[in-house]
Amino acid sequence: MSTEISPEAQFDSALDLLRRLPPHSTSLHLQNICTLAPHLTEELLSSVDQPLEIRRCNKTGRDYLLCDYNRDGDSWRSPWSNEFEPSLGDGEEGARPSDRVRGLEVRMGEGVEVYREL
Repeated sequence: MSTEISPEAQFDSALDLLRRLPPHSTSLHLQNICTLAPHLTEELLSSVDQPLEIRRCNKTGRDYLLCDYNRDGDSWRSPWSNEFEPSLGDGEEGARPSDRVRGLEVRMGEGVEVYREL
């Protein structure tokens, strides 16, 4: 008799566990579950809401938010430098916005900066 649990059942169990644990520690619990079941990491990170974190861009020294929209694996793209931190593996480009969207991102950042300084 096999006691192996399917990946779908493991994912459902992980979500059930996260629902029952204190919400103020979701990030820690999620990290622990991903350590125990690394094959669930990508699906869990895209399915579980976590509080936004702030990171400082190494190149510009400006803060930015870490979220799914600028994440690629275990790295995040700084909107200020357009570089991933920590760096992606050798030869990996990562998901980057098109030139048009990147231009909008830069102009939006400049607009927010002006508003912030008012």
